[in-house]
Amino acid sequence: MVWRKILSATRAHLRGAVEAYVCREFLPVPRRDDDLFLVEFPKSGVTWLTFLIANTNILLNNDRRSVTFFNVNDFVPDVQVVSHFGASALAIPGYRCFKSHSSYIRRYRKVFYLVRDPRHVMVSYWAFLTGLGWWRGSLEDLIRSRKFGIKAWCAHVGGWLDGADAAASFVLVRYEDLVANTRHELARLYQLLGLPVDDQILSIAIERSGIDRMREAEAAFNSGHPALRDLEFVRRGRPGGSRHALPDELRRLIESEAAPLMRRLGYGLEELPSKSAPAVVPKD
Repeated sequence: MVWRKILSATRAHLRGAVEAYVCREFLPVPRRDDDLFLVEFPKSGVTWLTFLIANTNILLNNDRRSVTFFNVNDFVPDVQVVSHFGASALAIPGYRCFKSHSSYIRRYRKVFYLVRDPRHVMVSYWAFLTGLGWWRGSLEDLIRSRKFGIKAWCAHVGGWLDGADAAASFVLVRYEDLVANTRHELARLYQLLGLPVDDQILSIAIERSGIDRMREAEAAFNSGHPALRDLEFVRRGRPGGSRHALPDELRRLIESEAAPLMRRLGYGLEELPSKSAPAVVPKD
């Protein structure tokens, strides 16, 4: 019995060591179990959520600073940009909050997981990677890519939905719900954190995180950054985008791969004509 316990503990230690090594890119140093992570598959809206959380937190702390693209990592650091951290600089909530694109990692014990309709994600991700010069293929090429495309989205989202254990603090947030009822969703997240926020603070935080304000902040930051002058991270147009610009064959490609997860998340599937459907001939 003793040897079994030793063997089990050794296996658990080895698993933890392997996970720490493989996922080191996404683990802050030092790591704390009370760290809060805002997690997404890229281009699901986490930058906006980051601004909402950061603006709410500085208001709760009576902090006079504004959140900008220059200093946002001071409030909600991206674990892939900054790796070594001290204690939280804000008294409220008192623990650290991070932004992450990590696939499922058990060491994240407190997670707000942001998900978005993959038909929107693929278009937005393609535009973003193309703007950076990191992708030179077509939208269809990206959708078919195992690293960036719809299979990667399914692995990321499915990994978090199926991997989060019962002992972890895990909350699913749909981007579309955040757009449709921002105040309610933001208040819900803070209530789950045990931090009720009054309506005035919510209103100011939402206003400061509005798309026009974020575009202005991005333009001010990019204008002085030689590598980002032509990049538009905060895309113009209606929040949430439109999948209707997506050709039927590409929409079908996304849905054929992601249909089970899309149904699970409440994303309706389009009724598309079959490729082999016969033409309808009007009667005389």
